[in-house]
Amino acid sequence: MNNQHTLRIFDEDLNTLRQEIVALSNHVSEQLHRALTALVENDADLAEQVIANDRIADALQEKINTHTTRTLARQQAMADDLRAILAASRIAIHLERIGDYAKNTAKRSRHLSQPISAEFAEQFLWMGKRIQSMLSQVTESYIHHNAPLANVAWTDDAELDTVYANLFQHLLRRMSQESRNIGDGTQLLFIAKGLERAGDHVTDIAEEIYLMVTGLPLQGPRPKISELL
Repeated sequence: MNNQHTLRIFDEDLNTLRQEIVALSNHVSEQLHRALTALVENDADLAEQVIANDRIADALQEKINTHTTRTLARQQAMADDLRAILAASRIAIHLERIGDYAKNTAKRSRHLSQPISAEFAEQFLWMGKRIQSMLSQVTESYIHHNAPLANVAWTDDAELDTVYANLFQHLLRRMSQESRNIGDGTQLLFIAKGLERAGDHVTDIAEEIYLMVTGLPLQGPRPKISELL
């Protein structure tokens, strides 16, 4: 096999990995949106669809793992390319976990005794939209090897954490005021915590992309509020 042919196959492998990462990112973003729609609209059928569709994310992650292993095995990658291959595998793990949080949101929404209030719906939807926005940014930064854009998504997590902290405190107050709120409140606390953790996984992806592009870690402490749980 001549060198030109080897390079062409290697470029095709890298392009396939990029396409699969983008597909997985788009899938989990849509899953998150559908899970929160099921939550705020009390849509049990939609929740079931989200739960069932989680297998798609699992299959995509497995496909990415297979392709990264194959690419590493048959190519002598330079440092930049090696970072791209390894980053794809690690990013896929974080994306699959975001999909898991979407699935868990859908599962917990089925156990609520009544629809959530408009006030809580607004906060949950805001968190979901912020995560989707961050995910869109890191996906764009991954496609275009844009390190500054990855840094933007990394810092955007701070506002998500603040909204989560306020929602957490609000839910606790509501549960302490009336015992009948404890059951639903507990489910909503877990959903909120899952969304906060999904945001953390997006920032982990941003770190992976920044390292992939620059060869350097993002500097400074991640902007985080104090843990409440």
